[in-house]
Amino acid sequence: MTPYKLPTHPLEALANINFEEAVGPDDPRFVDTDVARGGVGAPQRLAKKFSLDLVNDVFFPTGKKHVLLFGPIGSGKSTELLRLARTLEKGRRLFPILLNVRGEIDINNLQYADVLMALASAVAKKFDKLALDVPAASLESLRKWFMEHAISEERIKELSAELQSEAGVEFTIPFLAKLMTRLTSAFKSSSVYKDSLREVVNKTFSQFALAFNEFVLAAEEALRAEGRADRLLLIVDGTDKIPLQDAERLFVFESEQLLAIEALVLYTAPISLKYGGTGVSKLDTDEVLPIIKLQHRDGARHEPGWNAMREMLGKRIDVNVFRDPGCVDKLIEYSGGHPRELLRLLRLACELTETERIDLSTVERAIDKLAADYRYWLRQEDYALLAQIDANQGAHIGNDELTRNLLWRLALLQYNDGSWRASHPAVRRLEGYIQARKELEKQIAISILEDLRIR
Repeated sequence: MTPYKLPTHPLEALANINFEEAVGPDDPRFVDTDVARGGVGAPQRLAKKFSLDLVNDVFFPTGKKHVLLFGPIGSGKSTELLRLARTLEKGRRLFPILLNVRGEIDINNLQYADVLMALASAVAKKFDKLALDVPAASLESLRKWFMEHAISEERIKELSAELQSEAGVEFTIPFLAKLMTRLTSAFKSSSVYKDSLREVVNKTFSQFALAFNEFVLAAEEALRAEGRADRLLLIVDGTDKIPLQDAERLFVFESEQLLAIEALVLYTAPISLKYGGTGVSKLDTDEVLPIIKLQHRDGARHEPGWNAMREMLGKRIDVNVFRDPGCVDKLIEYSGGHPRELLRLLRLACELTETERIDLSTVERAIDKLAADYRYWLRQEDYALLAQIDANQGAHIGNDELTRNLLWRLALLQYNDGSWRASHPAVRRLEGYIQARKELEKQIAISILEDLRIR
């Protein structure tokens, strides 16, 4: 891999901005944002969900635990999961296996069967890569399930023909990895194969869950025998990008199927699901990754947030590219502390500049262009609600459909795990917001005068 070189030209920085690329702790662009987010580091918080204290290396194994991690898209969840995995790899408590569903399966209309099959595939491929052995006897239930149900299913016989005879002779980790790779690849390109396997899993779920659990148990025994770890931790990323309807089905209505798997599993989940209420889900739904805080609720500047965002920007472009000293702070201010919004502003500034340097007027145009994206869909009632929240210093006034939509689409940002909120700084530039704020102030003034008259 080519060593990372800090871009010194706007077009070079532009070429290196990829919103889908997660930056891990070993990446030179990584920035520690623990203090900037205003709380305990995400790896420590998440590890404690599975009864592991990373600081003191204290672990009390639990039978199973399925945890959801919420957070706005682009807030840094994938980075924190990579960081958690890297931290765990240095210890001998939990053995992380990270699965990004977006790269492995079709996330459209995602269902529990897709996720569980992808997890089985991820474990098999990881063990195959590390040459970790699992006794054939421990894979017998999984072999029988494949032979009697999956491979024998009429609609995928054509796909499995060349593998069927081999599976009947020797069902090992290398073969399982090979089989799962073929199946997941086929399911991504064929809805017939995908629907077929879903149907098989649904009809034979008890047998599949039993086989899956025996596989996980055997894998964990193999890890302990090798002195690598006490338990597996299956980390599922990308499930925060599925539509709310699919997320409700997967994490609420199909939670029983997920909980049938006796394993430690961490999933990302859409923040809109959290806003809609997750009390009916049987999964652990407490964890939210907050965005970076640039100020406190009372308006006082939160310097750690500014420092983290400044470092983040400085690792994406040489700050000497900016002609004016105020450019960097301007970009940070109008990001609202959201990492992806900062990158969006940088991308726009790099696109809009007509020279090799970026001046303040270009930054202003970039902010206006970002604000224009919100103008396309914000309505009068949206502006009124945003103005009301700001006037009340971010008071939490509920999570109705209007509020959830604003939070989901980042016109409304929330901090400190949702204890207070503020409109996106770029939105405050829009005529609709300015008018709504003036109207609100007028109403407040009239109310004060009326109170004085009554007295």
